[in-house]
Amino acid sequence: MHDEEQLLQPRQPNQTDEPGKQTLELARRIIARKNTQFILDHQNDTLEQLSAYLKACMEDIGHPPARVEVIGGDFLEYRFESWPKALRSFYSGSVSANLKNPPPFANRKIVRDLYAALDSQLQRADAACTKEVRA
Repeated sequence: MHDEEQLLQPRQPNQTDEPGKQTLELARRIIARKNTQFILDHQNDTLEQLSAYLKACMEDIGHPPARVEVIGGDFLEYRFESWPKALRSFYSGSVSANLKNPPPFANRKIVRDLYAALDSQLQRADAACTKEVRA
């Protein structure tokens, strides 16, 4: 059963995980899968195309991202030979503080976005289960 499908299973009332812990772990696995898919989808992209993608990520996040804040960060670092070179491909400002101190996993925008989507799925699944029980 896929991780996303497991989300649709009813939650057990005696679940010992703290709220959100299971969803954050699922987010880790989904991000790992997306990173792998990014490599497959963009292995033949030019540096200009990758630079445009990274610039769009920065605009979405609102600051020069650390490698761990974008899908495909490891691949981009590899293709540009370093993360600072990847950022310098489109950005001329200072980036050193964020590179050395990226936000904790749960505070990264890609994680918050995934967490919100997964939480929404869980709420819909819980509502559907409740509706079935009442019917």
